[in-house]
Formats: sequence, structure tokens, C-alpha cells
Amino acid sequence: MPQIREVKTCDRCRSFKRRCDLAKPSCTRCAHARVRCSFDVDKSVDLTAVYGVSSTSIAGSHTSASTSEEAAAALHRVNLSENLSDTSASGGENGPNNTLSETTHAKDPRALSQHHIAAVGDRIVLKCDKELPCGRCKSSGNGRECYYSYNKGRNEGKFSCPTAPTGMNEDESTLLAPWQVQHKVRGSSHWRDLMAKIMSLAGKDAQPLAIALQSIATNACLANFTLPGNFPFGTPAAAKYHSRDTIVRLVSSERDNIRGYVEMYFEMFDCVNPIVDESIFFEEIEMYWKEPYTTNVCWMAQFLMVIGLGRFGMNEEKPVLATEFMTAAEACLSQTTFMFRPNMLTLKTLCLAFVAKQVCNATCWASDSAWSLMGMLIRTAHIYGLPEDRIDVDDGATPKEKETRRKLWLTILYLDVKGAMATGMTPLTKADELGSYFKQMPEWGPANPLQSVLHQALPTVFTVVGHLNSKQEHISFPDVLRYNGQLRELMGYASRICQNPIQKMTIDIFLRRCLMVLQRPYALHAEGPSMFPESYWSSLECALALLMHYRDLWCNDMGLRLHLVGRAFVLDFFSATLTTYVHLLRPDAPLTPASTTSGAAIPPRQIILDTLRSCVEIWESERESSVCYKTGYDLLQGVLDLLPTSMDS
Repeated sequence: MPQIREVKTCDRCRSFKRRCDLAKPSCTRCAHARVRCSFDVDKSVDLTAVYGVSSTSIAGSHTSASTSEEAAAALHRVNLSENLSDTSASGGENGPNNTLSETTHAKDPRALSQHHIAAVGDRIVLKCDKELPCGRCKSSGNGRECYYSYNKGRNEGKFSCPTAPTGMNEDESTLLAPWQVQHKVRGSSHWRDLMAKIMSLAGKDAQPLAIALQSIATNACLANFTLPGNFPFGTPAAAKYHSRDTIVRLVSSERDNIRGYVEMYFEMFDCVNPIVDESIFFEEIEMYWKEPYTTNVCWMAQFLMVIGLGRFGMNEEKPVLATEFMTAAEACLSQTTFMFRPNMLTLKTLCLAFVAKQVCNATCWASDSAWSLMGMLIRTAHIYGLPEDRIDVDDGATPKEKETRRKLWLTILYLDVKGAMATGMTPLTKADELGSYFKQMPEWGPANPLQSVLHQALPTVFTVVGHLNSKQEHISFPDVLRYNGQLRELMGYASRICQNPIQKMTIDIFLRRCLMVLQRPYALHAEGPSMFPESYWSSLECALALLMHYRDLWCNDMGLRLHLVGRAFVLDFFSATLTTYVHLLRPDAPLTPASTTSGAAIPPRQIILDTLRSCVEIWESERESSVCYKTGYDLLQGVLDLLPTSMDS
């Protein structure tokens, strides 16, 4: 049997691939980072008491460890990385040697109390508890570096983690607040400020919330991507669809179902994000069936994204086919000149990829990666000339083509500011850069209610979000009241002209979310209820309205999986829940209907609390969807536990 190599460096230095000075009881690097070093092990602790197993059972049938010190030393010598390779070779989790942790983490014997310990021959092997971060990483102070290289089981993910811990600043984790994760600076539209307010109100009871936040500060979020994080650029699986013949066979295998996929896309996704021209798309599909091998590759990219999203809207439980369609779309997009000579079809494909990242990847990182993709989309749109497209200039395009271009640019701007509001980042287009595009209302008519609302709303929304998420000073209270009046007029206008229930719901969510973050600085003021009652009550009223929309999307009788539509707004719903919590936690909150000045009746505390409970139950039903949903549920349930079980009106 090969000799087991003894590891001399401490576990933390070894995981970071740093030189260890071997100082004991704690090496210099661990002492500087203020974490417990793996050298600092109390050898007098009996393993039977700590782990619930005897030292003899740990050592296996061929080895007898007579003392707890020998058993602890044996545990310390285990080389998990070598054993991990052995496990992969023998079939992974389902193989005969399913005994190894699938995570990369520091190997500290003190932290094994939450793990299963077994023996295979002379080797000591460990089973991870599958938490994210796992119990062992949390105990050893390396929770932020815990990730699953090929996640299986409850948090199953298809793609390997491309951001394994590397040569980062080893002290960075102690300097960053856990909810900042990747972006160190986020504007006030992000939920971070709300969480900070709740933790200040909770005081000594906030420790469970801080623990729950550790999960989203790890690479574990990557484990639940249906589409890879870098989609639609550089997915290795796209290489197999480089051949047109492969794509044709893929589409032909689902020919009988294609129409249903396309109809699902238009019914659930395009109605809220108008991208594809439905009036001609079905005709183009019929033309494709006649000449599948000569169809324009740009159109093929758009087509594959449409049917991929439609297929995903029908059945998320088995998204393999939907993923294959969208991976093939990426292969087609890579064969176009979208980077330096984009056209309308490639711009539409990038828009569809943006929507897919929010719909298919149920993680908090999906919004961040979509925001990055939006940078590419905005700039390619500028290359194509969408922002400067003027309807009164004769450039050879028909009025229909010009209208199509203007609608697409409106949708791009809508996706941009909506994503910026969720991530707390600045929009990629500034309000003063909108130019003459919004000065004159196009004659679109009643057939385009969403475009009509967006055309009037976006200048105001861009101004508000751009101001809140920049380093500028807070908007003055008189300006807040002015923007409040404009947004409420737009909400009433949208309610009157939008007939599609999904469309009406999503545009109301969009406008109320903007109104909620506009009012937040004054609503959260220490003297908010008395000094700024308009902001105080408007903030609470909008938060409660968003919670009602949240319940309608996840619990509807339309026969559609509308929670997929709601994923683009999930951080908005999360912020609305936290906003409501802030109002309930404040000891001075005058939550009675008679106190409102916003014109909307606010229900009493007990009804608000019941609404919150029902929404937290929805989060609980989604907690297995991803690490981020689980973390969100843990946070919301943790705050709910701080509130009394019943409240007087």
C-alpha cells in the first residue's frame, strides 16, 4: 500500500498555497488573520467524546490507535486532495468509495463534529455535511472559501466552479462585510442598507442573521447555475454545436414541440420584455423548415434562444433540453460578427441571453452577471446606432423597421435600469444621455401599452436610480415629493392601459420598486414617521404592494409558471420584505390606518405580520432551488423570529 504523505504546513496556508512558518500553537499567517490555526489542537481531547466514535473504529481493521493523540495525529495526516481524486476515479458520490468531502476546505480535526467519519482500509476518510458553507469550513474560519467543485445532492449544479479560491488577499475576508460579496460598493437601491438597519434594530439578537449571510459570501452560489456564469461567452459545451448539422438535428428532434415552445415564450416572457417581432416570427420558422441548412446564422441564434426559454418555461425540473438549445444559440452567436458589426438579430439574441440569465439561474449572482452582460449589449447597440436612431431622418429604413428599432432600444433601457436597481449599481446609460429619443411620444397606439408606459417613465426612473446609486448627495425632500407624484401618475396610467395581467403586474412592480427606493432615505430616518410622513407611509405601502405581487406570481391560477417571470424581480421582493420588517421592528412605528398620509390605507400590524408569514412560506418552498434562496429564507425567517407571534392592531 502506498505510504501516506505527511502534511507539515497548517491547513489554512496549504489551502491558500502559501508558505507556512510552522510556528506553534499558531502559525504567523493564521495569527495575523485572527483565525484558529490547525496546529492549535488540544491533543488531550478524547475523540470518542468529540466525534462519537472510538479511535479504534477510526483507524480501521488494520490499524489500532491506542491513544487519542495518535488518532488525532492520524486525522491530521489525511490528504483530502489525493483522496478526492481517488473518489472521482471510483465513481464519485454514487461510487463504492463515497466517503470523501466534495468541498475544498481547511482540514482541521476540531471542525469534524458535523461530519461523518469512516474507514477504508488504513485510510481515514470524511464525509462532508453538504451545507454551504459546510460545517467544517465554518468551524475553521474558512467559510468564505468553501465551494463545491462538482456539486451533487440537494444543491446539485451542472457546471464546475471556475473561481476556486486562489491567490486572493488572505485578510480580505475579515475586511469586507459578508453581504458585499463581489461588488465592494453598492448604491442605496440594494438591500444591503436595509439589512444593516435590521441588524442595528435587532441588537444582540442579530448574530443568527450574520451567520446566515456567510453563505452568499462564498463561491457556493455557482453550484446552482442552470446556465454557466459566463454565458453566452466561452461555454465549453457550445463547441459541439459548431457544426450546422448538429444544430439541425437538435431542432429537428423537437419539431413537433417547437411551436408550443415559441408560444410559451411569447405568452410568458416576451409580453414583459418585448424583443422578438411575433407578427413575422412564425412565418420565419416556416421558412426555416424549408431551408434549415441555409438559414442565416444570426436568425438561428435568436431562434434557439426563443425555443430554449419557451422550453424552460414549460418544465424547469428537467432543464437539460432548454440548456442545450441555449448552448447551441451561443455557438451560433459566436459565428457572427456581433462584437464589431452587430445587427438587429444579434442584438436581440444578447437581449434574450440577458433575460435567460435572470430566469434560468436562481442565484443572487445571476443579477450581477446579467448586469455585466448589459455592458456589452449597450455598447453593441451604440455601434449599431440604436440610441441615435431618429424617426424623422431618411436612412432608407421603412417606418416599420424604424419602429422595431426604437422598441428594441426601449426594451434594452428597461432591462438596464431594472438590473441596476436590483444590483445597486449605476445604470449604464445616464438620464442626460437619453437625448431627443423621449422628447416626442411615438404614435404606437393601444397595441403597445408597455412601450407607451416605458417611454414616459424611463427618464424619471433613470434620474432617480442614477442619483441613488451614484456618489452624489441624497435627493432633496422636495425633489422626492416631485418624483413621487410623477411615478404615482405613471402607476395609474399603466393600470388603465395595460390589459395583459402579467404585463400590468410587472410594470407595477417596476414603478413601485423605484418609488420605494426613492423614499427609503427619508422613510428610514430616525424621525421619519413625524418629519417625513409622506416618505414613511409611501415606503411601507409600496413594500406591501410588492409582497402581494410576490404571492400572485408564485401562487396563481393562470396555469403558468409565473415564478420564473418573478425571478427577475426576486431581489425587489426581498427588499420589500426587509423594508416591511424595518417598519415592524421600529418601536416607534405608528402602524394604524388613521396615521397614513399617502392616500393608501395601511393595514394594522397583525395583517402585515400574517402577510409576511405567507411570503416567508413561499421562500421556504424555494429554499432548495439554490444557495441564494436558502440564504434568503434563513435571513427572512431569522428576522421573523425576532417579531412576536401576534400584534395588536
